Amino acid sequence: MVRGGPGRTPRILTVPTANGVLSFSNMDLHNAKALYIHRAWEIDLITSSMDYLKREGLVGTPGRDVLVDVGANLGMICIAMLKRGYFREAIAIEPDPRNFALLTRNIEQNGLSDRIRPFAFAVTEEAGAVELELSDVNFGDHRVRASGASAPTRMGEERRDIVSVPGRRLDDLLRTEAQVDLGRIGLVWVDIQGHEGRLFRGARETLGRGMPVVSEFWPYGIRRSGLERDAYAEIVRTLFARFAIVDAATGRIEQRDVAAIPEIFDAHPLPEQNLELILFPRVG
Repeated sequence: MVRGGPGRTPRILTVPTANGVLSFSNMDLHNAKALYIHRAWEIDLITSSMDYLKREGLVGTPGRDVLVDVGANLGMICIAMLKRGYFREAIAIEPDPRNFALLTRNIEQNGLSDRIRPFAFAVTEEAGAVELELSDVNFGDHRVRASGASAPTRMGEERRDIVSVPGRRLDDLLRTEAQVDLGRIGLVWVDIQGHEGRLFRGARETLGRGMPVVSEFWPYGIRRSGLERDAYAEIVRTLFARFAIVDAATGRIEQRDVAAIPEIFDAHPLPEQNLELILFPRVG
């Protein structure tokens, strides 16, 4: 990617993509490399998920015109969502300072400064400073470091640089910093490298409004967040009524009962194994 990666000369590249005009660092050999080579990021996942939710009557409702993008990274999802007309406005939340600067730049150069509001926080279950462990090759794999994580490190996490960032509960952030009407939120899109269960614990008020959630499901990352299978499954059972597995490559959607979470957790034990889920909150 124009001779990028650790040990190379850092530079910012800007290219037109299917997600919008995006700027990124040549030091990122994962998300940014894919954008540079393929000029797209998760467009199939966006299309498959939104087509399914439209068929189910779960998006496109008048007044439900706000997307909440947690772990927004460079803005690939929220910018694409607005450009494709799925939502009118977005709240974009990204904790890493370098990613956040590029997120802000990308929002501006796509002419969306009046429709996407960025916030520099890690979203978790309690307010306060958190440690963010930084990947030097995948800028989409920065993670909140959890104390007491029982899963052994298998990706060199213990050698990562650490930066302290402010942490907020999603309920508090949306009410206080974003000051958004929860009734306007049509979808929450979450990709925070296994920390999703802890986000859910701090989002009960928001999720109680009944909007669907598109979430990465990464058992290795969940265990590294300090949650074992049964603890995560209990959070999901408490908050969600059912879920669907999205195969973005084929567009296939497999609906499952929420009781199946332990089964799919056990079926994906390796660090490289993950799924994309659509979760449907319980209401009332």
